[in-house]
Amino acid sequence: MAKLRLIEDFLYYLKSSDKSKNTIRNYRSDLTIFAKWFYDTNNEQLVLHKITPTDVRQYKQNLFDKSYKPQTINRRLLSLKSFLEWGWDTKNIGYRFPVPKLIKATVLAPKWLNKLEQNTLLRHMERYAPQRNTAIIKIMLNTGLRINELCQLKWSDIVVTERKGNLIVQNGKGGKYREIPLNKDARNAFFSINYKKYAGSNTQVFIGQRGAIRERAIQLMLQKQLKNTNIAGTTPHQLRHSFCKNLVNAGVSLEKVALLAGHESLDTTKIYCKPSLSDLDIAVAMIGEEE
Repeated sequence: MAKLRLIEDFLYYLKSSDKSKNTIRNYRSDLTIFAKWFYDTNNEQLVLHKITPTDVRQYKQNLFDKSYKPQTINRRLLSLKSFLEWGWDTKNIGYRFPVPKLIKATVLAPKWLNKLEQNTLLRHMERYAPQRNTAIIKIMLNTGLRINELCQLKWSDIVVTERKGNLIVQNGKGGKYREIPLNKDARNAFFSINYKKYAGSNTQVFIGQRGAIRERAIQLMLQKQLKNTNIAGTTPHQLRHSFCKNLVNAGVSLEKVALLAGHESLDTTKIYCKPSLSDLDIAVAMIGEEE
């Protein structure tokens, strides 16, 4: 479906509000899906003032009928709600009307690696991966950096000695600045990729074939390195989740975890106190009678 100027105008507004690239990408996907549904249902192009409460109710039902997961339905409804609010604020919609309620669902914790899986990952990388790739994994597991924060990291953002270390995230999610102390594992990872040679340099820490490494390159690296292992499918974001879960398991307060991870709200951090799907899997296995 061709790009709609209306959606692009809304996305331009989001960019001016400092929304992240991933957030904007999700809005574009969600609203393009809604625009296609609107055209298929009403046989006309999407126009803000033509959206009615009935359209929104029918769209929610359509998502439900297609058996999308609750989090997918809710995200698409929230994207539509933000789009409509922008329409009301810009006076492209004549009156406000309620968006259908979100679907309630049991919220499980995100997927993280348990300690055994983390050790399996580290051992595999140390045996079979280049030093740089191993360092990437160790740094992400011990700093909780988002993948885009890792890609933007410069040597000048890092100060490391034998006993202490500190890493600065200059432009985290929402443009936020934060500092992360470096433990011994993280410090050694930076030393392994020539920290002493590059310390203070204004160049990117991780360089790809065409300049600063890209997020997709790290994702593909993990896929390739872990192919045919029992931890295949591990993603960079799961390493961040593992960092946060490790802190919670070690008894670190949620306030400290939130600061280290750069969370905007403690509600985000609290998910690491919830059981994951694998935790529930272990729980039900414990009461089974058959071996």
